[in-house]
Amino acid sequence: MEHRKIVKIGGSYYVSLPKEWVEAHNLSESAIVSLNAKRGMLEIVPLGGGKESEITSIFLDNFVVQRLVTAYLDGFEVIEIISNKSINPSIVEEIESTLKLLVGAEIVEESHNKIVVQCFLREEYDISSLVYRIDRITRTMYVEAVKAVSQNDRELAESVVSRDDKVDKLFFLIVRLIRSKLKKACSPAKDVLKLLDCRLVIRNLERIGDYSEEIAKLAFKLEDNYNPELIDFFDKLNQHVNKMSTIQHTIVKSFLEEDMAKAIRGERQISKIYSGLINLRNTALDKRLPQVIHLTVDRVMRIAEELADIAGLTAG
Repeated sequence: MEHRKIVKIGGSYYVSLPKEWVEAHNLSESAIVSLNAKRGMLEIVPLGGGKESEITSIFLDNFVVQRLVTAYLDGFEVIEIISNKSINPSIVEEIESTLKLLVGAEIVEESHNKIVVQCFLREEYDISSLVYRIDRITRTMYVEAVKAVSQNDRELAESVVSRDDKVDKLFFLIVRLIRSKLKKACSPAKDVLKLLDCRLVIRNLERIGDYSEEIAKLAFKLEDNYNPELIDFFDKLNQHVNKMSTIQHTIVKSFLEEDMAKAIRGERQISKIYSGLINLRNTALDKRLPQVIHLTVDRVMRIAEELADIAGLTAG
């Protein structure tokens, strides 16, 4: 923490601003800043200031895809991928495949030893709307994934698996937007905490998407003619996941609206469902049902745990 002296000139008090902070926000003499005083703190928020295009270069190695994603999440507008030799076409295909998961990122220049990726993103994305979108997709994913397993519907299972890419795209986009806002360091402290919590929430939702995909893939492992006694078992499991879907929306909404009462109710409801899932798991063990059934219930339980974590952020 840096300390600075207060100077009194005439009837006013002054304190100098750190040079690094001023330069980081492209401020200059006569620039306007906003002051917000509350609870013993004084927040200084820069207004205006020019925005320079952020460029980074990464060198081609075995981790180029991970470095590309990291550069995207860090908010760089132009990402140069450089190699000291000709870039293999298979690497180009891998990069292009990765870009499909990064909203607004496209290859704008390509040569034998260099690829330039540019991010065309508008600034006015509403993070809350994007969170609602990822919430809606993940809720339908696990409902339909369990349905696919219970009905041995491989076509429906494939549909669920394909939707995980949409979840990943939204996840990467939201993380980029959150990091961009945090890097500017021009938000009130409360907003910064909200953004950090939002980062946790979308990670929970992204994991729910992953668990849903895992459930859907279990449909491919089922035998065509499996035990008809499973009908009652899956009826109960489907009831649980349908309730979870409704509760999930309530929990996510309570987080975005900071509604503690709704979050607490949602947390209690998820706890009851979790108890029911434990009973189902024990039933599967007692009846020695196929391993696919055990794995399905286990993944649904993991989803319930993620929802409890989201509710806990608001419920406290």
